[in-house]
Parts: sequence; C-alpha cells; structure tokens
Amino acid sequence: MLELGRYLVGEAGIYVCRVLERKSSRGTVYLITDGGLHHHLANSGNFGQVLRKNYPVLIGNRVAGEEQETVTIVGPLCTPLDILAEKVMLPKAQPGDWVVVRQSGAYGLTASPQQFLSHPTATEVLVG
Repeated sequence: MLELGRYLVGEAGIYVCRVLERKSSRGTVYLITDGGLHHHLANSGNFGQVLRKNYPVLIGNRVAGEEQETVTIVGPLCTPLDILAEKVMLPKAQPGDWVVVRQSGAYGLTASPQQFLSHPTATEVLVG
C-alpha cells in the first residue's frame, strides 16, 4: 500500500524544539524539551505504530565535531508516551540547544493533540 500524501511530503518538513534541561536516571541521559507528542504525535509512536521507531533526529546547533553520547529525548508532558527519540547517539546537548526531527512533513501538528494539558501550540512556518 502506498499513501501518496505521506510519500510526497514526508521528507519535506522538520520539527524543531528546544532542550529545557538534562537529567540522568538509572544510567540513561534524558533531554527534556518544550515540544513532544502534543506537537508531533506520529514521531512519538502514538499514531498507530505497532513497533515504535525513531525519526531521524539531530542537535541542530551541534551537528558535527562534538562529544557524542546516547540520550533519550522526551517532551514536557506527564505521560511516559511523550518520547521524541529513544537511545540515540547525538552530540552532547545542553539546555537551550535545538532538537531537530527530520522527515516531519506529514502527520505533524494537524494530527496531534495540540491542547493537551493546555501546553502552548506549536508555530508552523513555511519556508519557500
């Protein structure tokens, strides 16, 4: 089965959110961001995927030449489902850095529970 809408625009968009803080718990480093499943439900794996897989993700302002570490990137919501990327190797990020999720051009904001717990709605920007 081929879904033409997803096929045509899936690679086109990116989702960007900011790292708010870092936490270590039981040997895992977590990057807590200001965005999550309320902005990008498909990326969190909660759009009907049987097996959750990571979208391609990077630290936008630390792309190359940095110390690497394995991290799990999560959103600010009070649910264990609010995961943007799990156990990915990325440059060591700090609060204020930018998390960039690639291949976000389909099923992003319009398919997400934007008003979840009254968190702010994401801003969509079209760059031509």
